[in-house]
Amino acid sequence: MEGRMEKGRARAQRVVRAAAQAIADLGLDNVRVSDIAERAGMTSGHVTYYFPSKSDLLMLAVGEGQQALVDEVEKELTRIEDPRGRLVRYFELTAAKARGDADWLLWFQLWESAAVDERVGRAHAALDERWQRVLTDIVQYGVDRGAFASPDPALSARLISAMVDGLSIQLAVGAPDAPRAEMLQLCLLSAESFLGGQGMRPLQTKPGTTT
Repeated sequence: MEGRMEKGRARAQRVVRAAAQAIADLGLDNVRVSDIAERAGMTSGHVTYYFPSKSDLLMLAVGEGQQALVDEVEKELTRIEDPRGRLVRYFELTAAKARGDADWLLWFQLWESAAVDERVGRAHAALDERWQRVLTDIVQYGVDRGAFASPDPALSARLISAMVDGLSIQLAVGAPDAPRAEMLQLCLLSAESFLGGQGMRPLQTKPGTTT
């Protein structure tokens, strides 16, 4: 009996991984059960046996993928002792990479779905809260070491997160005046205004100039 349950869990996990791949390939709104089944090497009937609701399956796939990404980011950041270096690396790892960034396009679809579907809204809120905790921990880490100044690290994290979201959206949709290098500089300059302290040194915006 236990072996059968373990086999069932393994198959369910295979379906979740296939759903995550289908989302990456096709976009959240375009995924069909047959697309998931094809990637899982199963029939559509097998997929619906494990997950009768396609919406629940897709949200689970998105959630697992994002939780895994948060785990990776947290692990890498803890290896960086310098508070400013930790913040810089957070921006590099989480901000949009280029026009059409797949991870950010997925967030666009999540935001759209969350606005009209309460269950998706709750799933989105849980993911967003996890990312907010990561950034709050970075700010608190810098405050504790005298590198950042913030009376409310959680509020500072919310402001910085909103700024990263806005700049990443511009880059992901292909705004002509939003190259990634400049976007990262703007992220750092904005963080400096929120977290001014002895550890936040002036940043180079162009060769030979300082802010």
